[in-house]
Amino acid sequence: MQRDQAHTQNELLKRIAVALEKSNKKEAIHPVDKLQGGDDIPGFEGTKDALDNLTSDFHNYLGTSNKELHELKLHTDEGQSCDDDHVHNDYLNDLVQEMTKEQYIAFCQEMSYVNYDLKVVQHSLYELEYEECLGAIKQALAIIGDNADDPNLEVQLNQDEYTYEHDEPGNEYSSLVEYHCGVINDSDFNLRKTAKMYTDILNGTHATYRDGDEGVYLRTKKDCILDYVTNEFGILGARYTDIIKFAYYLGCPNAPKYSNANRGYYSCAFSSRMNGHLIQGGKDCLVKGINNEGDERYFALSFVESATNYWKRIS
Repeated sequence: MQRDQAHTQNELLKRIAVALEKSNKKEAIHPVDKLQGGDDIPGFEGTKDALDNLTSDFHNYLGTSNKELHELKLHTDEGQSCDDDHVHNDYLNDLVQEMTKEQYIAFCQEMSYVNYDLKVVQHSLYELEYEECLGAIKQALAIIGDNADDPNLEVQLNQDEYTYEHDEPGNEYSSLVEYHCGVINDSDFNLRKTAKMYTDILNGTHATYRDGDEGVYLRTKKDCILDYVTNEFGILGARYTDIIKFAYYLGCPNAPKYSNANRGYYSCAFSSRMNGHLIQGGKDCLVKGINNEGDERYFALSFVESATNYWKRIS
């Protein structure tokens, strides 16, 4: 009898212990599981999915998956979306959400993330710059076991078109300046790039005449300016500022950004009182003409009659 009571008491204690253990034990939930959880709020069943679809359609109105947009941008650089700058970040975010717990942890460790909370990680993913994002995509694909050896991804990762330097050499705390194709990547990038091409011609590192126009030799700064005015502006002609800005970057395409303070640069070359070499002498020079929109603009003498019948010499 006492043995039976003792046995019953032991069983009861075991059940109590198990119950207490269950009540105190909290199941570890993977951050991805938290985000992808399918539990609806009572009374709002299906609302979460509807919102997801709505925001997804707004973000990518093309109806194309983030993976397809990523590959399109990677292969052709012509992919478009509602937020084109984040195409690769969107795809990386998709990859992370599709990971298993083990893959997610491995990815966070590869990225040196201290906080594994998904919302924190997602925020970090959208902070990644272009090359950093492509590198993270490669790591994510390697962890998942997908095609991490996309040759186009490798080409984009290994390109050296974008470089960064401090604006104050030797000062690691100064601002970083982005260079693309060897010139500063700012709002004057296209003009800087054109000026660099002509600068290379003057330095003998580029062809000395335009393809298909043999005999049009560019040996001096004046030759380059006249050639630029004709080829860049054609029958519309160029403004004074257009020419001055080009002359400012010609020979030094990475000079500090042009501003109104530089309007006087090279102005003597336009002055008849100072015998400006751009408006007189040699086989060609700048003249003024009225374009087909009724505006007075600068043209090369060698081209002006192809653009207008109303023109005059400046000097």
